[in-house]
Amino acid sequence: MFKEKLAIIIATKDRHNELNRLLKNISEQEFRPRQIIIVDGGRLAVEKDAYKSYEPQVEYIRVRPASLTVQRNIGVSAISDEITLVCFFDDDIVLEENCLINMMNFWESASEDIAGASFNNTNDIYKKPTFIERLFLVNADKPGRILASGFQSKICSVEKTMPVEWLAGYAMAFKKYIFKEFRFDEWFSGYSRYEDVDFSYRIGKKYKIFVVEEAKVRHLNKVEDLEFSLPLGKMEVINRLYFVRKNKGLSLPLCYWSLFGLLLNNIVKCMLSIDRRYLRRAAGNILGFVYATLKPHGK
Repeated sequence: MFKEKLAIIIATKDRHNELNRLLKNISEQEFRPRQIIIVDGGRLAVEKDAYKSYEPQVEYIRVRPASLTVQRNIGVSAISDEITLVCFFDDDIVLEENCLINMMNFWESASEDIAGASFNNTNDIYKKPTFIERLFLVNADKPGRILASGFQSKICSVEKTMPVEWLAGYAMAFKKYIFKEFRFDEWFSGYSRYEDVDFSYRIGKKYKIFVVEEAKVRHLNKVEDLEFSLPLGKMEVINRLYFVRKNKGLSLPLCYWSLFGLLLNNIVKCMLSIDRRYLRRAAGNILGFVYATLKPHGK
């Protein structure tokens, strides 16, 4: 039916309910991929026949310790020779009706210089930057842009297919040939915050990448647990600085300015909402600044 042969890679960890929901969701799509690869970094391995009822047959790979970038790279290495298009889904994604066939339709007419495409997340809304966001350079005038500070604008609820400068890692697709040249940077370990920005931005500097309006998904990402807010705040600083230092054309001074605005934002949100998560994020931001001063070139 389509010239492209699709494989789906799902990196997961300890979220069996979400994973089964996604697999069922994929099996109900009008178009089905040639290959599904689960790369599981969970504490406990699943039973051998846990996914045998799904079509196409699921390939299961277990990886410990869990790390999103490592799991995705291992998934890529397991792709069969016939595959020409590789899709990455987080386990908390829900595909809307005709999502996959609409994405395949995009690739059917895509020019050779298009290497990647993001699905359209309808569970969030892109908003034009406020005065404060403009001041601290944390949001752009269009979806899917990367500012000189290294901060990106959201890719969600777009009303037309358009070129972008990065792709959302929870739902994105790439031509298989790009993996001969690009890999997920395994410096981003564990939860790997901003690994998708780094990976897709590097590709987008050489090839065209798009968001496809008709390929709609919902990203049911949960608010982080209180215990995770501190390390998340630390990652927000350390990983962003690493991304900016690594990619030419981005500004380290502007990145620090934007991160200072992020810290202030977390403090203000804590004061207004009395939500301890923002306080812990702010504390994590401060730890990130200290760590970045002591080890400016990474981990």
